[in-house]
Amino acid sequence: MKGRRDAPARIAPAARPRRGRVRPETWLAVAFIAPTILIVCGVYLYPAVATLLYSFSELEVASLRIDRFVGLEHFRGAVASEEFKAVVLRTLYFGLMVVVLTTVPAFLIALLLKERFRGRNFLRVIVLLPWALPPVVSGVLWSQMFHADFGFINGLIRTAGGEGNIIWLGDPVLALHAVIIAEVWRWIPFATLFILAGLQTIPPETYEAASVDGANAWQKFRYLTVPLMWPILLPVTIFMFVWAMKAFDTIFVLTQGGPRMGTTTLNYLVYRQSFQEFSFGQAAATAYILSLLTLLVIAVLAFLRWRARIRSGEVAS
Repeated sequence: MKGRRDAPARIAPAARPRRGRVRPETWLAVAFIAPTILIVCGVYLYPAVATLLYSFSELEVASLRIDRFVGLEHFRGAVASEEFKAVVLRTLYFGLMVVVLTTVPAFLIALLLKERFRGRNFLRVIVLLPWALPPVVSGVLWSQMFHADFGFINGLIRTAGGEGNIIWLGDPVLALHAVIIAEVWRWIPFATLFILAGLQTIPPETYEAASVDGANAWQKFRYLTVPLMWPILLPVTIFMFVWAMKAFDTIFVLTQGGPRMGTTTLNYLVYRQSFQEFSFGQAAATAYILSLLTLLVIAVLAFLRWRARIRSGEVAS
C-alpha cells in the first residue's frame, strides 16, 4: 500500500554464554599459565609454608622431619637474645646506609647523564659496569682492594703520605662499612637507571617556564626536580632497602659475618643458624622475623610515597 513504511528489521540479540559454562579460550589460557603457576608454587609457596612450619618445630637434622612442635619458643628465644637484638639493629643500620649512600650519588649521576655532552654514551656504559659483574666477583674485587698489605686503598693512603696499614676487614666497625661500600658500588647503576628514566619524563617546558620566571639552577632543582622526582625516588628506596636486607654474597666473600659477628646481618644469620649450627627451626624463625621487619619498613615507605602522591596532586586524599 502507498504511504505504508516497511517495518524496520529486528536485530536478534547476541547469544549470551550460559552461566557456569567455561569458554574454551579460558581453558586454553589456564593450560598456558599452569606450568608457570606450578613453578611459582614449587619455588616460592611450598618453601614459605615449610619454613613457617619449621619455625614452630624442632627438626631431625638427618631427615629434616618435624620431631615436635615447640610453638613460639624460637621466636621468644630470638627476641630475648641480646646478640639477636644487636644483629637486628645492625641490619637496619646496614639497610639505611646502603639506601642513603646509593640513592644520593645515583641521583647526582643521573642528573649528569641527563645533560648532553661529548662522551655521555661512553660514561653511561662505564656507570653500568658494576651492575654487570656477578656478586661473587664484586666481593672478590673489593676483598683485594681492602687487603691490609697489598690493597689499593691502603696503597692510595701511602701514596698520599699516610701510613696505609689499616686492617679494614679485621675491625668490626671498619669491616661493616667496607661491606656497605661494596654494596653501594654494586647498586648505584641500578638506582641510576631508575632515576634517569624518571628525570627524562619531566617535560622541558617546565624548566623553560621556570627560567622565564627568573628561577636559577638551584631553585629549579629544589622546587621542580626534587618534588617531581619524589614519587620515583621512594620506589627506588624500597628496592634498595629490600636488596640490602637480603645481602649475602658480598658479606660471605668479604668477611663471612665476622670479625666477631661485626658484619652479620639477619639474612646471614639465617645461613649461619641453618648450615653452620644446624638449628633449622631457629633459622626459620629468624627468616620470618626478617620478612616481617622488611614488610614493616616497606609499609612505612609506601605510606610516605602515598603522601607524596597526594601532595603532588596525583591522587585525592
